[in-house]
Amino acid sequence: MLTTLVSFIVLLIILIFVHELGHFLAAKILGVRVETFSLGFPPKMFSKKVGETVYQLAWIPIGGYVKLLGEEPGEEMDGADKPRSFSHKPVWAKSIIVLAGPFFNIVFAVFAIWALSWASGIQHVGTTLGPMSPDSPIALAGAMRDDVVTGIGYVGADGKVPAMNETKYFDELGKAVSESNGRELALRILRDGRELTLRATPVEKEESGILGDKERGWYLGLTPRTLPVLGRVPSGMPAHEAGILPGDLVVAMDGVPTPDWQDVIKAIQGRGEDKAVKEDGTATPIIITVSRDGSELSIPVTPDLEPIQDLDGKTSFTPVVGISPRTELLTEPVGPISAFGMGLSDTWRMAKLTILSVVKLLQNKISPKLMGGPIMIAEIAGKSARHGLANFILLMAFISVNLAILNLLPLPVLDGGQFVIFLLEGIRRKPISLRVREITQWVGIGAMVALMVLVFYNDISRLVTKFTGPPAQVERKAD
Repeated sequence: MLTTLVSFIVLLIILIFVHELGHFLAAKILGVRVETFSLGFPPKMFSKKVGETVYQLAWIPIGGYVKLLGEEPGEEMDGADKPRSFSHKPVWAKSIIVLAGPFFNIVFAVFAIWALSWASGIQHVGTTLGPMSPDSPIALAGAMRDDVVTGIGYVGADGKVPAMNETKYFDELGKAVSESNGRELALRILRDGRELTLRATPVEKEESGILGDKERGWYLGLTPRTLPVLGRVPSGMPAHEAGILPGDLVVAMDGVPTPDWQDVIKAIQGRGEDKAVKEDGTATPIIITVSRDGSELSIPVTPDLEPIQDLDGKTSFTPVVGISPRTELLTEPVGPISAFGMGLSDTWRMAKLTILSVVKLLQNKISPKLMGGPIMIAEIAGKSARHGLANFILLMAFISVNLAILNLLPLPVLDGGQFVIFLLEGIRRKPISLRVREITQWVGIGAMVALMVLVFYNDISRLVTKFTGPPAQVERKAD
């Protein structure tokens, strides 16, 4: 709980500071007087005036603001102050000031990913093959679990392989398959000390993307090998409470052998809700057999039932015991220039995902029930913080991009709405009337209040569902 609270506050303070700093610096550079720089909304906790600006920390940490001279419509001021008034600046200057906040959020994401990539490198799994479907192209070609792929290349029209590229990371295999365009591939395999070459042709396959879109791609059936040796067993989770420890080797689930981590996942989550949940709405226990210090222990574990929502907003429950594998990762060093390119590309992917999500919400292709507010952000922040600083930084980058995109929506109280107003003023070559501005402000405030009510309702509904669990079987049948 403390980790969740602290990580949530840290995340909000950093992202709000970055956003407001953009407005602040742009206003200063363009000669607008900044009267207040506030992290949080009133009542104020602490304030100090430095020069002409009051810097303050306020008690409600879900936002912040920069108060500019002449920002409010109809604000009275001395004639001497007009040159430094926001309202007396040209349209281009006012536009830069309102867009600087979202711009700084984007810049923060780029540099956060750049710094993380440069400092830590890229983490990869190796090229040892895991379980594969018997009818997959790679299995039909003769590949087996624990084969190590040491090279991959395309087969030419003459049946020869012009070049065999050395492979060290599993991502390199995935890239070769996705770029194959259906061309036959040759894979150099190391098996039991012997080297052999297999040939397999990727097949086109349709899968659902993260937002439900049907995406076609090339499929070979490759999966990485992950031994079922436990890494993290978080305290408070069912596995930890039952006595399972990090370093345990999971050898069976309900008596079924689990030679790979995928077998563990399938045993926990692959049973379907009907088998995972008993008629009284509680979870069905799982017998987890682990090898520890040369002995095998069979430990009954009753999973938690974690509510998940699909794109239509429908809630189902999946069993969670609280275990994760000890993954052997390979680190690929990254130079500063390559890391900066990764920062740009990853930030663009985050922005694209956010924009598509907003579009699909407006098209009613994604349920508004999926939207979350401060409670949901706090839960995610706590989970990412418990998984390490790198995960927390990536989460901050993603939420920073979300904050930028959402602030660019054309609602009058948001930066995007202000920009649209200034754009219209530039086209009309005269200011929009005070009455129209006041009406649009109230419309914007009403929309934001409605949005806040919706996300808080969703947050509370998720908490209630999480703590009450699924309804009893009789009640579900009655529905």
